[in-house]
Amino acid sequence: MFEEERHKQILQLLHDGRMVAVSSLAKRLFVSEATVRRDLTALEKEGLVRRVYGGAVRVGVNRDVPLMMRETEAMQAKQRIGRLAAELVQENDVILLDASSTVYSMIPYLRDFKNVVAVTSGIKTAMALGERHIKTYLTGGEMIDNSYSMIGGHAEELIRSLNADTLFFSCRGISADGRLTDSSVEEARLRQLMFRHVKRRVFLAASNKLERDYFYVLGHIADMDDVICDEPLPAAFLAGKTGEGPRVHVAR
Repeated sequence: MFEEERHKQILQLLHDGRMVAVSSLAKRLFVSEATVRRDLTALEKEGLVRRVYGGAVRVGVNRDVPLMMRETEAMQAKQRIGRLAAELVQENDVILLDASSTVYSMIPYLRDFKNVVAVTSGIKTAMALGERHIKTYLTGGEMIDNSYSMIGGHAEELIRSLNADTLFFSCRGISADGRLTDSSVEEARLRQLMFRHVKRRVFLAASNKLERDYFYVLGHIADMDDVICDEPLPAAFLAGKTGEGPRVHVAR
Protein backbone atom coordinates (compact mmCIF):
# COMPACT_ATOMS: atom_id res chain seq x y z
CA MET A 1 0.00 0.00 0.00
CA PHE A 2 1.38 3.40 -1.00
CA GLU A 3 1.93 6.12 1.62
CA GLU A 4 -0.73 8.45 0.20
CA GLU A 5 -3.33 5.68 0.32
CA ARG A 6 -2.39 4.81 3.93
CA HIS A 7 -2.78 8.45 4.93
CA LYS A 8 -6.28 8.58 3.43
CA GLN A 9 -7.29 5.39 5.25
CA ILE A 10 -5.88 6.66 8.56
CA LEU A 11 -7.93 9.85 8.25
CA GLN A 12 -11.03 7.77 7.51
CA LEU A 13 -10.42 5.60 10.58
CA LEU A 14 -10.08 8.74 12.69
CA HIS A 15 -13.13 10.40 11.17
CA ASP A 16 -15.26 10.71 14.33
CA GLY A 17 -12.63 12.49 16.44
CA ARG A 18 -12.06 9.57 18.80
CA MET A 19 -8.58 8.36 19.74
CA VAL A 20 -7.43 5.25 17.85
CA ALA A 21 -4.42 3.28 19.09
CA VAL A 22 -1.33 2.79 16.93
CA SER A 23 -1.66 -0.98 17.35
CA SER A 24 -5.24 -0.88 16.07
CA LEU A 25 -4.28 1.22 13.05
CA ALA A 26 -1.44 -1.16 12.24
CA LYS A 27 -3.78 -4.17 12.27
CA ARG A 28 -6.38 -2.43 10.12
CA LEU A 29 -3.79 -1.32 7.56
CA PHE A 30 -1.71 -4.54 7.63
CA VAL A 31 1.50 -2.62 8.30
CA SER A 32 3.95 -2.35 11.19
CA GLU A 33 3.42 0.00 14.12
CA ALA A 34 6.63 1.82 13.15
CA THR A 35 5.10 2.59 9.74
CA VAL A 36 1.94 3.91 11.38
CA ARG A 37 3.97 6.17 13.68
CA ARG A 38 5.81 7.64 10.68
CA ASP A 39 2.49 8.20 8.91
CA LEU A 40 1.01 9.90 11.97
CA THR A 41 4.05 12.15 12.28
CA ALA A 42 3.63 13.22 8.67
CA LEU A 43 -0.11 13.84 9.11
CA GLU A 44 0.49 15.80 12.31
CA LYS A 45 2.91 18.11 10.49
CA GLU A 46 0.11 18.81 8.02
CA GLY A 47 -2.23 19.69 10.89
CA LEU A 48 -4.60 16.80 10.12
CA VAL A 49 -4.14 14.64 13.23
CA ARG A 50 -3.01 15.10 16.82
CA ARG A 51 -0.64 12.56 18.36
CA VAL A 52 -1.66 11.40 21.83
CA TYR A 53 -0.22 8.76 24.15
CA GLY A 54 -0.50 5.39 22.36
CA GLY A 55 -2.38 6.66 19.33
CA ALA A 56 -3.85 9.65 17.55
CA VAL A 57 -7.02 11.67 17.14
CA ARG A 58 -8.15 13.56 14.06
CA VAL A 59 -8.56 17.23 14.74
CA GLY A 60 -8.67 20.28 12.59
CA VAL A 61 -6.02 22.89 13.26
CA ASN A 62 -8.47 24.81 15.44
CA ARG A 63 -10.45 22.05 17.09
CA ASP A 64 -10.17 21.54 20.84
CA VAL A 65 -8.61 18.35 22.17
CA PRO A 66 -10.36 16.86 25.24
CA LEU A 67 -8.54 17.30 28.55
CA MET A 68 -8.15 13.55 29.07
CA MET A 69 -6.23 13.30 25.80
CA ARG A 70 -4.12 16.38 26.51
CA GLU A 71 -3.14 14.94 29.88
CA THR A 72 -1.40 12.03 28.15
CA GLU A 73 0.67 14.25 25.85
CA ALA A 74 4.29 14.95 26.84
CA MET A 75 3.59 13.56 30.30
CA GLN A 76 7.19 13.43 31.51
CA ALA A 77 7.94 16.92 30.23
CA LYS A 78 4.84 18.30 31.96
CA GLN A 79 5.85 16.65 35.23
CA ARG A 80 9.27 18.30 35.09
CA ILE A 81 7.71 21.64 34.21
CA GLY A 82 5.12 21.27 36.97
CA ARG A 83 7.78 20.50 39.57
CA LEU A 84 9.75 23.63 38.64
CA ALA A 85 6.63 25.80 38.50
CA ALA A 86 5.59 24.70 42.00
CA GLU A 87 8.92 25.96 43.33
CA LEU A 88 7.92 29.51 42.34
CA VAL A 89 4.98 29.51 44.77
CA GLN A 90 5.68 31.11 48.16
CA GLU A 91 3.79 31.13 51.43
CA ASN A 92 1.07 33.85 51.55
CA ASP A 93 0.83 34.03 47.74
CA VAL A 94 -2.45 34.44 45.89
CA ILE A 95 -2.03 32.33 42.76
CA LEU A 96 -4.18 32.23 39.66
CA LEU A 97 -4.28 29.00 37.63
CA ASP A 98 -5.87 28.32 34.26
CA ALA A 99 -7.52 25.01 33.32
CA SER A 100 -4.67 23.64 31.18
CA SER A 101 -3.27 20.14 31.65
CA THR A 102 0.25 21.60 31.99
CA VAL A 103 -0.73 23.77 34.93
CA TYR A 104 -2.63 20.85 36.45
CA SER A 105 0.67 18.93 36.50
CA MET A 106 2.18 21.33 39.05
CA ILE A 107 -0.39 20.63 41.79
CA PRO A 108 1.20 17.39 43.14
CA TYR A 109 4.46 19.28 43.73
CA LEU A 110 3.04 22.11 45.83
CA ARG A 111 4.31 22.15 49.40
CA ASP A 112 2.01 21.99 52.42
CA PHE A 113 1.29 25.70 52.48
CA LYS A 114 -0.75 27.22 55.31
CA ASN A 115 -1.70 30.58 53.78
CA VAL A 116 -1.65 30.20 50.00
CA VAL A 117 -4.89 31.11 48.21
CA ALA A 118 -5.57 29.65 44.76
CA VAL A 119 -8.10 30.81 42.16
CA THR A 120 -8.69 28.64 39.11
CA SER A 121 -10.97 28.29 36.10
CA GLY A 122 -10.34 24.53 35.98
CA ILE A 123 -12.66 22.13 37.77
CA LYS A 124 -10.11 19.29 37.90
CA THR A 125 -7.46 21.74 39.06
CA ALA A 126 -9.73 22.96 41.85
CA MET A 127 -10.37 19.38 43.01
CA ALA A 128 -6.63 18.62 43.04
CA LEU A 129 -5.94 21.78 45.04
CA GLY A 130 -8.66 20.82 47.50
CA GLU A 131 -7.05 17.44 48.02
CA ARG A 132 -3.91 19.29 49.11
CA HIS A 133 -6.00 21.39 51.53
CA ILE A 134 -5.15 24.64 49.75
CA LYS A 135 -7.80 27.34 50.07
CA THR A 136 -9.32 27.43 46.60
CA TYR A 137 -11.81 29.57 44.69
CA LEU A 138 -13.37 28.28 41.47
CA THR A 139 -14.26 31.10 39.10
CA GLY A 140 -17.68 29.72 38.25
CA GLY A 141 -19.26 30.32 34.87
CA GLU A 142 -20.16 28.11 31.92
CA MET A 143 -18.27 24.80 31.71
CA ILE A 144 -16.65 23.65 28.47
CA ASP A 145 -17.59 19.99 28.59
CA ASN A 146 -14.44 18.50 27.06
CA SER A 147 -11.95 20.52 29.11
CA TYR A 148 -13.79 21.13 32.42
CA SER A 149 -12.84 24.79 32.06
CA MET A 150 -15.04 27.65 33.21
CA ILE A 151 -15.65 30.60 30.88
CA GLY A 152 -18.05 33.48 30.41
CA GLY A 153 -19.31 36.46 32.37
CA HIS A 154 -19.36 34.87 35.83
CA ALA A 155 -15.74 33.73 35.51
CA GLU A 156 -14.66 37.13 34.19
CA GLU A 157 -16.45 38.95 37.02
CA LEU A 158 -14.42 37.09 39.66
CA ILE A 159 -11.13 37.64 37.83
CA ARG A 160 -11.81 41.39 37.63
CA SER A 161 -12.12 41.50 41.43
CA LEU A 162 -8.66 40.00 42.01
CA ASN A 163 -5.23 41.37 42.83
CA ALA A 164 -3.20 38.16 42.56
CA ASP A 165 0.53 37.58 42.84
CA THR A 166 1.23 35.01 40.12
CA LEU A 167 -0.59 33.54 37.15
CA PHE A 168 0.38 30.07 35.93
CA PHE A 169 -1.00 29.33 32.47
CA SER A 170 -0.44 27.54 29.19
CA CYS A 171 -1.92 27.47 25.67
CA ARG A 172 -2.13 25.21 22.62
CA GLY A 173 0.90 26.47 20.72
CA ILE A 174 3.64 29.06 20.21
CA SER A 175 4.06 30.31 16.66
CA ALA A 176 7.48 30.57 15.00
CA ASP A 177 7.67 34.27 15.89
CA GLY A 178 6.75 33.77 19.56
CA ARG A 179 3.00 34.48 19.56
CA LEU A 180 0.99 32.50 22.10
CA THR A 181 -1.93 30.91 20.23
CA ASP A 182 -4.98 28.85 21.10
CA SER A 183 -8.05 27.32 19.49
CA SER A 184 -10.51 28.23 22.27
CA VAL A 185 -11.42 31.90 21.97
CA GLU A 186 -13.29 31.89 25.29
CA GLU A 187 -10.40 30.41 27.29
CA ALA A 188 -7.89 32.69 25.57
CA ARG A 189 -9.95 35.78 26.40
CA LEU A 190 -10.17 34.70 30.05
CA ARG A 191 -6.38 34.30 30.17
CA GLN A 192 -5.96 37.77 28.68
CA LEU A 193 -8.11 39.14 31.50
CA MET A 194 -5.99 37.18 34.00
CA PHE A 195 -2.89 38.93 32.60
CA ARG A 196 -4.23 42.26 33.83
CA HIS A 197 -4.90 41.14 37.41
CA VAL A 198 -1.59 39.59 38.44
CA LYS A 199 1.89 40.88 39.24
CA ARG A 200 3.73 37.98 37.59
CA ARG A 201 2.81 35.90 34.54
CA VAL A 202 4.40 32.45 34.32
CA PHE A 203 3.93 30.61 31.03
CA LEU A 204 4.30 26.81 31.08
CA ALA A 205 4.87 24.97 27.80
CA ALA A 206 6.16 21.53 26.87
CA SER A 207 8.42 21.60 23.81
CA ASN A 208 5.83 19.78 21.68
CA LYS A 209 3.96 23.11 21.53
CA LEU A 210 6.86 25.04 20.02
CA GLU A 211 6.24 26.43 16.54
CA ARG A 212 2.60 25.36 16.50
CA ASP A 213 0.20 27.97 15.25
CA TYR A 214 -3.51 28.25 16.10
CA PHE A 215 -5.95 30.92 15.06
CA TYR A 216 -6.43 33.03 18.22
CA VAL A 217 -3.50 35.04 19.58
CA LEU A 218 -3.53 35.81 23.31
CA GLY A 219 -0.16 37.50 23.61
CA HIS A 220 3.56 37.25 22.91
CA ILE A 221 6.06 35.16 24.82
CA ALA A 222 8.41 38.17 25.15
CA ASP A 223 5.80 39.96 27.27
CA MET A 224 5.65 37.24 29.93
CA ASP A 225 7.63 37.45 33.17
CA ASP A 226 8.72 33.80 33.27
CA VAL A 227 8.67 30.90 30.83
CA ILE A 228 9.16 27.27 31.88
CA CYS A 229 9.87 24.74 29.14
CA ASP A 230 11.61 21.38 28.98
CA GLU A 231 13.92 22.67 26.23
CA PRO A 232 15.68 26.00 25.59
CA LEU A 233 13.55 28.43 23.59
CA PRO A 234 14.39 29.13 19.95
CA ALA A 235 16.15 32.48 19.56
CA ALA A 236 13.55 33.54 16.98
CA PHE A 237 10.90 33.74 19.71
CA LEU A 238 12.52 36.85 21.17
CA ALA A 239 14.10 38.27 18.02
CA GLY A 240 13.50 41.98 17.55
CA LYS A 241 11.86 42.43 20.95
CA THR A 242 13.01 45.28 23.16
CA GLY A 243 13.49 45.06 26.93
CA GLU A 244 14.84 42.27 29.07
CA GLY A 245 12.29 39.65 28.06
CA PRO A 246 11.11 36.79 30.25
CA ARG A 247 13.18 34.75 32.67
CA VAL A 248 13.49 31.36 30.95
CA HIS A 249 13.63 28.26 33.14
CA VAL A 250 14.54 24.92 31.51
CA ALA A 251 13.00 21.95 33.31
CA ARG A 252 15.53 19.14 32.95
